[in-house]
Amino acid sequence: MRKQTHFALLLFLPTLAFFLGSAAAALQQPSSRLADTKWKVSLDVGLQPGTWMPKRFPGWAESGARLGLDVEVMFTNEPSPTRESLVGPKDSTFQLKVCSPSSTFVSERGEETVEFADGGWCIQRPTGNVRNARGGTVKPEGLLRFWLDCPSGAKRRDVEVFPGTRVFFTTGVWDEHDDVRRQDGEYREVLEELQEMVDRTREMRKDAEGKNVLEELRTIRAMVGDSREFDRLKERKETLERELPPLGSAVGSNGVQIAPTGSLVIKGNKIPDWLPGSEYLILGTFSTRALQ
Repeated sequence: MRKQTHFALLLFLPTLAFFLGSAAAALQQPSSRLADTKWKVSLDVGLQPGTWMPKRFPGWAESGARLGLDVEVMFTNEPSPTRESLVGPKDSTFQLKVCSPSSTFVSERGEETVEFADGGWCIQRPTGNVRNARGGTVKPEGLLRFWLDCPSGAKRRDVEVFPGTRVFFTTGVWDEHDDVRRQDGEYREVLEELQEMVDRTREMRKDAEGKNVLEELRTIRAMVGDSREFDRLKERKETLERELPPLGSAVGSNGVQIAPTGSLVIKGNKIPDWLPGSEYLILGTFSTRALQ
């Protein structure tokens, strides 16, 4: 009896190990349709409102010059061995692969080559409004954060990405196509209702001319009721505008959308980001374009 029990346990343990391994792998699979898609990322490095770059690095970009760099990347579903607190938790961070050859740009020294190295990516799900690169308030489905390393560095006049810099990217992402389509349908319905109320109010004001006091009161009462509904619809319209992808968003072949612009930052000191005193400096902005 003891031998049979031992034999059954030996059969069970590999099955259990396989199950636990599969479960662990499943937990590390990204739940986003962004996985396995390719994008072209265009960096626009230079002075931005609120940046402390010139304070940390005197003379940085004081001429107003800009540095443009392009890199093609793929958001893989492979777990990242590296964690960055700004990007997200390690068990939700995946590898970002550089697909393009060396990036080039033209400086006062002629054409120069820039090397980018693989990084990592994560989508955070915000529960409240966030501020976008243009200073507006939005509430995207997800906050896409990723990083790339720039071993070579790049410099154009007084704008520089220093050699060995890790560049962090943040932007909005909408990776649930059905949700976006539903919200867009609701948004169009709200716009139609608002326009109907505007047209009806104009007609009521026109009809009120020449009426007696009692009829005017009835008209005013109806207009007040419409006013409350108008305010409710207007508030819903503004909420949907914050939640929907903005005009000009990059659209992937599978329906994933990324905001037109995002923010670039770098670490301003060598203090670990989990300790007091760590800081991030605004490096510029970036845009994306889906690649087939």
